Amino acid sequence: MSSGRSMQASLFRNATLRLTAMYLVILMSISLLFSFGLYQISSDELQKGIRRPNSNIEFVLRTLSGTDVEDIRNTLGKLRADQLQNAENRLRTNLILINMFILVSGGLLSYILARRTLEPIERAHEAQSRFTADASHELRTPIAAMKLETEVALSDPKLSLQDAKLQLESNIEELDKLTALTENLLHLARIGAEKIELAEVSIKDVIQAALERVQSKATKKKVTLKRTGSKKITTTGNMIALTEAITTILDNAIKYSPEKGVVVINTKKTAKHVIITVTDKGAGILPTDIPFLFDRFYQADPSRTESQKHGFGVGLSIAQAAVEAHGGKIEVESEPDKGASFSVILPA
Repeated sequence: MSSGRSMQASLFRNATLRLTAMYLVILMSISLLFSFGLYQISSDELQKGIRRPNSNIEFVLRTLSGTDVEDIRNTLGKLRADQLQNAENRLRTNLILINMFILVSGGLLSYILARRTLEPIERAHEAQSRFTADASHELRTPIAAMKLETEVALSDPKLSLQDAKLQLESNIEELDKLTALTENLLHLARIGAEKIELAEVSIKDVIQAALERVQSKATKKKVTLKRTGSKKITTTGNMIALTEAITTILDNAIKYSPEKGVVVINTKKTAKHVIITVTDKGAGILPTDIPFLFDRFYQADPSRTESQKHGFGVGLSIAQAAVEAHGGKIEVESEPDKGASFSVILPA
């Protein structure tokens, strides 16, 4: 894993240097062409100015007589030629200094621009690599457990029919987990790759559909689901995707609520947003866990609840992807031992 990361870092470092060089070549080509053109124009103008006769000097020379006039003209011509040469030298020196400054500062700016250009690609590559590694791990764990349990059972010469049935039931349970994980991964990939169809959606209908999905779990745990806020709210969205997101958040709220607890679903609309807030009074979330809650396969401190071990840490990633596909976001507020509040914020 470390060698893969070092190879990736080397790959992007080389790409950054190549892109920096390309930017710098383009910048210096433009600068040198501009400098050459400026030098030619300025040199021509200097020559014209130096060679242009001065009316005042010519008037004075015409008033003089003798051979000194030609000597003065020659001396003045030499002075003008020296002035022209000095002016051209200063122009060349200034242009060289300017191009050296552009080379140094442009190299630094080109490197910064190259880094900014490649950063999204690097982050996406890292996320893909991490996702692949995490998915492989999550898929391999139940398979390894199922294989080990089956081998142990088969090696037992006194294996009874009842024990064999229990082993098969355990295998089916692990296969159900694998099926659920695979479906979630495919769902997550589809949300990221496909453009969802939008239409006018009733928030009341979304919440009702989500409540129907989690009602049996809430009943089993004796958790009360309470609705508050405005019910006549509509927004532009996708019914299936929004229902999936709210269902995931409600499922987590029930999972982390104590028995006979209460989960409150509040809805409100502002001038710019539709806000759906799900609040529980469970164990809460540590501040150090909140920034990573929506990372794929991330699981917070398992001591919060024993039911945590039944998840794969993909649900909230799916919820976030669905909400972001609507141009919205999910905000989390929580304190340990005081519950958590998840707010789905959608454009109105």
